[in-house]
Amino acid sequence: MSQTAALYHLQTLDSQIDTIRTRLSEIAELLSQDDVVRTAQNTLTAAEQSHLKWHTRQTELELERSTLQEEAKVAEKRLYSGRVLNPRELTDLQDKLAELNRRIEALEEPILEAMLAIEENSQHIEQARSQFEHVMSEQSHQFGELDKEQTVLSSQLDQLLAETGQTRSNIEPQYLETYSRLRQRPGGLAVTLLKGNECGVCGVELTSQMAQRVRHGKVITCPTCNRILHIR
Repeated sequence: MSQTAALYHLQTLDSQIDTIRTRLSEIAELLSQDDVVRTAQNTLTAAEQSHLKWHTRQTELELERSTLQEEAKVAEKRLYSGRVLNPRELTDLQDKLAELNRRIEALEEPILEAMLAIEENSQHIEQARSQFEHVMSEQSHQFGELDKEQTVLSSQLDQLLAETGQTRSNIEPQYLETYSRLRQRPGGLAVTLLKGNECGVCGVELTSQMAQRVRHGKVITCPTCNRILHIR
């Protein structure tokens, strides 16, 4: 799978996640009229938010580590290439490599901390969801189809989150960073399809050369709206 295909797939998954979370929020609002349900829902929401915070933290740290590792790999290759003969330059390269390795090593503990927090929060979510489902079971006669819909959507959300993690692992750090930045904009749309030679969002026409590069799987952004372009 090309990088643009992986990015487009990730966008598709994230869009589905956004839709499900919006609907779950609507359902939660409808159910919040009941105090017992509200308490259980708030506990579950707090656990999910904490899990998301730590998951984001882990992603950011791992992205930083990957970037540093790439820099260290380049520096090490140059250091031992035999092409650098100037003693001062060799010393600078050694210092740079040592500093990069120190920074990489310094990230290991916070990454481990984030992983442990995610594991702990997963348990909290499981407990909170179990309690919430128990409350909902007792109140099911009042909520009918909302209860069923919420259970289905929660299961779908778990599956989508797992798939996004796998998809993210197939995307190079620099492209993932661009994607994450674009996702922060209103609408959350970071990747769009190229329609003919036109951007699928803003409609600007690309040069034939740029369009051809998109068709060859190169990661190209729209010159107007800056979204990543993909063609199926």
